[in-house]
Amino acid sequence: MLSLFDKTTDRSTFNILVVCTGNICRSPLVESLLRNELSRLPVQVSSAGTHALVGQPMHAPVQKIADEFELPDPGLHVAQQLTIGMLKESDLILAMDRGHRREIVEMLPRVSRYTFALREFARLADQVSNEDIAIRSGHSSLDLLRGVVESVAQLRGTLPLLDDPSQEDVIDPYGKDQATYRLSVGQLLPAADASARLFNDAVGEI
Repeated sequence: MLSLFDKTTDRSTFNILVVCTGNICRSPLVESLLRNELSRLPVQVSSAGTHALVGQPMHAPVQKIADEFELPDPGLHVAQQLTIGMLKESDLILAMDRGHRREIVEMLPRVSRYTFALREFARLADQVSNEDIAIRSGHSSLDLLRGVVESVAQLRGTLPLLDDPSQEDVIDPYGKDQATYRLSVGQLLPAADASARLFNDAVGEI
């Protein structure tokens, strides 16, 4: 039924992987946001960088923003390098921009089917209904979560092209001023919220 996922697993969790460059700004913030908003679902959220500053904590300006949102333990984050093993274990991969998505697919082409730029996923998610998800899934929480990704993936290529394709990217604020950090958050926050809302609505009261 869920042809998007050709791997079999006995896992009881749905794994979301968030990817940026250094894994100290954008991806750990989205990781924390999604973990917080999906806390009642059987979802595991992690993050990594394509060129990670391995071992580094969340960048201080981003941690300040995370604290403002009262996200759980943002200070515990430790940057890690993206690996093929992480990609293989993921049910959904959310990249911070189109360049990251390209790098991910080059590492493991088969994950292209469930790898999206975050803002791309959110734009498509707005067009998905619970009926769409139900058609493509079973009745367990894991089935429904995978059904969300299946439904979003089916919409690729069906929406009008953006006048500016960079609107699907989240700007990299690293090393820039506080205004750029706020701009980056202003791009990723609505996208993370829209993505989380779709998953929560799909699972409902199950």
